[in-house]
Amino acid sequence: MTDTQAGEGRGIHVSGTFTGNAQTGDNSTAEYVSHAGGAAGAEGESAEVLRLREAVEVLRRQVRALDPAELSSAEGTAAESALAEVEDALPSTDEAGQGRVRNAIFTVSGALASVASLAESIRALREAAAPWF
Repeated sequence: MTDTQAGEGRGIHVSGTFTGNAQTGDNSTAEYVSHAGGAAGAEGESAEVLRLREAVEVLRRQVRALDPAELSSAEGTAAESALAEVEDALPSTDEAGQGRVRNAIFTVSGALASVASLAESIRALREAAAPWF
């Protein structure tokens, strides 16, 4: 193993098909980039799916803007992963997709429960996810 300076020589190269989440970062800092097959707001998505996608994006922006003292890196990582899971499961209406959305909403809610400034956004996310429950 070689020692690599923070931010140097790190990256992900994907050759072929990739499904799931990939994350790189230093010092508990990471950037989430979605390369899903369908674009958010794709034609034919229901109003419920679009509403949930918007709630996910609003909450993601707020989580990223938090001061590290407000949210531990473990909670932030769990929340980011769960938000990505919600997006990955949409617009699925089958039981497996609905289960993925439900589990991710529970994970996000639990990871962010201690952050008072996010209470309104978490409530909006839960309301937007109501059709999956």
